[in-house]
Amino acid sequence: MYDKIIDNKTFLSLLNKKIKEKSPLSVIRKGDGENIIIAYGIHNGIRLKKYVKKLRHFNIRYYDFKFQKFFRSELVNSFSNADFLGVPSKIHYHGYSSSVRKFDFEITNHFRLNKNKSLIDSHFHLEFVKNPKDENLLNPLAQKIISNKKIGIISHLQIDKFLNYHNSEIIDQFSIPKRDNGFFNKMNQKKLNFILKQIENTNNKVDLWLVAAGAYAKIFCNHIKINNGIGIDLGSAIDTWAGEYHSRKYLKKIIN
Repeated sequence: MYDKIIDNKTFLSLLNKKIKEKSPLSVIRKGDGENIIIAYGIHNGIRLKKYVKKLRHFNIRYYDFKFQKFFRSELVNSFSNADFLGVPSKIHYHGYSSSVRKFDFEITNHFRLNKNKSLIDSHFHLEFVKNPKDENLLNPLAQKIISNKKIGIISHLQIDKFLNYHNSEIIDQFSIPKRDNGFFNKMNQKKLNFILKQIENTNNKVDLWLVAAGAYAKIFCNHIKINNGIGIDLGSAIDTWAGEYHSRKYLKKIIN
């Protein structure tokens, strides 16, 4: 496993400081799905069956080889260019593990993804989970980070009321196609480029972007940084802002 990972308390303090300074920033997490995509054909532990399953999970046509190649390349570039990269700090989270997590360190080293960046816990986003009993986040500093801001959102969830409660305003919102929503609603180059262009058009109007778009969040956050913005990959934590705690096993564990 990794020798040095910044603890969440220290990370949130650094993140808050960077946001105040308006420093271009990409904060992303590398999980099992991304590891499968970038390491298939390179690491013997990543089998074709897992790769095909993740193509479906990420809503990519099996025979769209050109987009798969682009997607893989953009993921590696995004991880390489991240300022804070989330990696596993332990094998089990809330009692759950996976068959891929044990390869994470080897994959990171293969692509030299831990060079010139700070490593953080890949589950840092749980600091941004909402208390199911009220409108506050579980972590007060995380709540401060999302409060009193002009925000760009990449997610299909409607969370404007929650953010308004914290005196923040959604300036613009985009989403990727939902999974298993028909053959003609797959993710492809054209749809990805459309969102990247919208990011460029909106970036100077927002204080930061909060992103929940699976593996695509990594690419979006990188593009946000390249265009002098701040992108934070919050993933399933945003689900809780809409009152959804059943999308992940570890979220169910938090409220039980």
